[in-house]
Amino acid sequence: MGTEVDTLADRIAETAACIDAATHELLTQIRAFDACGGWHAQGALSCAHWLNWRVGLNLGAAREKVRVAVALGGLPLIDAALAAAQVSYSKVRAMTRVATPAIEGELLEMARLTTASQLEKICRLYRQVAEVSGEDARAREDRRWVSQRTTDDGMVAITIRVHPDEAAHVMEALRVSAETSGGDLADGAVAMAEDVLRGRSPDRAPVDVSLHVSAETLQGHLDDGAGVSAQTCRRLCCDAGIAPIVEGEDGMPLSVGRKTRTIPAPIKRALKARDAGCRFPGCTHTRHVDGHHVQHWADGGATELGNLVLLCRRHHRYVHEFGFQIVVREDAEVLFLDPGGAVIPAAGVRKAASFDVHERFKRSAWANLPRWDGTPVDYPRAVDVLLGREAPAARSNV
Repeated sequence: MGTEVDTLADRIAETAACIDAATHELLTQIRAFDACGGWHAQGALSCAHWLNWRVGLNLGAAREKVRVAVALGGLPLIDAALAAAQVSYSKVRAMTRVATPAIEGELLEMARLTTASQLEKICRLYRQVAEVSGEDARAREDRRWVSQRTTDDGMVAITIRVHPDEAAHVMEALRVSAETSGGDLADGAVAMAEDVLRGRSPDRAPVDVSLHVSAETLQGHLDDGAGVSAQTCRRLCCDAGIAPIVEGEDGMPLSVGRKTRTIPAPIKRALKARDAGCRFPGCTHTRHVDGHHVQHWADGGATELGNLVLLCRRHHRYVHEFGFQIVVREDAEVLFLDPGGAVIPAAGVRKAASFDVHERFKRSAWANLPRWDGTPVDYPRAVDVLLGREAPAARSNV
């Protein structure tokens, strides 16, 4: 019985090492895919959303995979250790929250000496101490501010500096808002702002914007003169909180529409009841969605359920401005096409593994065994080592 148990234990450890090595290859591929914008080309809101759709990862786990993958690109020692299955993915995940090239060697040595939970505690304590070490309270208070500036590419950058505990509240609110609305953190920030502006009237638009649209070209501009492309005008005129003002060549208004004429409230309610959220494949956005005319009203499309689908703000832009298309078949099935005309499946099709994981990622059952000898971990000393307070000669043990 003892031999059988030992054999099974070794097999489990060997399989875990294979999984860690395979995870390294997965993270390397995710980093390359994220860097080249492959997820955007396939219509996803982010690399994490693409992983959620294509391979079935939970959004939270997918975001963590992307974070770790990107971090490993600048941490060659930890990256190599994971590739060799010398440390587990759980330990790598903890280290990448605090690691820099200057301390990754020390962290890696600690990872080899400790269990995953012990390493998590070391990293957590180090981050807490590093954030407040040597800071003057009054100086930190003076550095709280919010600023806004227009960038060279026409976007707007909003920067906020607050205390760590305040930042934790803000980021958690952004994460909750992003999870609820199905977008990324930027979508979460916009959704939070729209919720505040809507107040107690969730069905009304957060702001009313006048959009001046040329009758000939459908190009337009806002009241402040900012130009708006024809495709963006089409998107905004689908179902935004706007009052479209159609103008002739001389700039004189030809007609002024009311925003209730875009999609009447009863149709909008029926549309929300039918679609429940964004219809784009893989999208989890259920709030802050627009009604999209499959055949635009400017081209003669009717404002009726059969010609409408719900899309989140990002995917609404994808359809109007990035070349994605929607087709409604005679049986009312809605198909989404990528810019090349290929149908996007409702869920990513998982491919069968084409290799034996044990053969491809052959690793020793003892590769990632921690060298902890059972003595209590000196956590303050571990933090001092990472902060550079401990003398190099005394750094042989945690």
